[in-house]
Amino acid sequence: MDVTATVAGLYRYPVQSVGGESLPVAHLGAKGITGDRAYGIADLELGCIAHSSRAKKEYRGLIAWTARYLAKPGDDNDASPVELDFGDATIRSDDSAIDRVISERLGMKAAFVRNDGSRVPLLYERSPCHLLTTATLRRLQQHHATGAFAPARFRPNVFLDCGETVGFVEQEWMGRDVALGGATINIDDLCKRCALTTRAQGALPADPGILQATTLLNKAIAGVYGAVVREGKVETGDKVTVTL
Repeated sequence: MDVTATVAGLYRYPVQSVGGESLPVAHLGAKGITGDRAYGIADLELGCIAHSSRAKKEYRGLIAWTARYLAKPGDDNDASPVELDFGDATIRSDDSAIDRVISERLGMKAAFVRNDGSRVPLLYERSPCHLLTTATLRRLQQHHATGAFAPARFRPNVFLDCGETVGFVEQEWMGRDVALGGATINIDDLCKRCALTTRAQGALPADPGILQATTLLNKAIAGVYGAVVREGKVETGDKVTVTL
């Protein structure tokens, strides 16, 4: 069936739990958008990838950082260098001082690593592509009118504009294929939210009402996950089709 939706935003996050970059065009491969979450910050004390949804206080600073690729990552998510931006300073991933710098900023022993399981266990993500619609954000905004329901709070890979539609429409696509541009995503899981959405990041202020609205209206769910079943190029402005 056809839905009235277009691709409004494409987002890649080079480093797990760190803010990413907006793209006008992206390639969707088996691992999602090429280069997405190819790196992580290893917690060397726990032997895991740090992720800001976990309640360890040292991780909380990650959400305020951003990262961007300095060279186009390869289709196999090869080790293209990235730049980490802390807000008051930047550092390249190939700088020999990076482990010391991030350890000092987080207040724990840490290292910048590939998120491929080679140094610490791969952070489990069953479905590599995260999709969110304007319809969902509009519904949440109705409940919490003063909240800034920007996509950046929810960190989707694909953000869809559903026009004036209001409601959690993407949840109706569970089990279905969503075709956008030259790629197709099979929607196979719901995205349950945590306190990550409430924290200050960039120009967005701290706001506990974001998660409160999501919890009261939709059991803390906003957006869906999917697996790429047809690889291809996607551009902002592409129309979206959902098939049975």
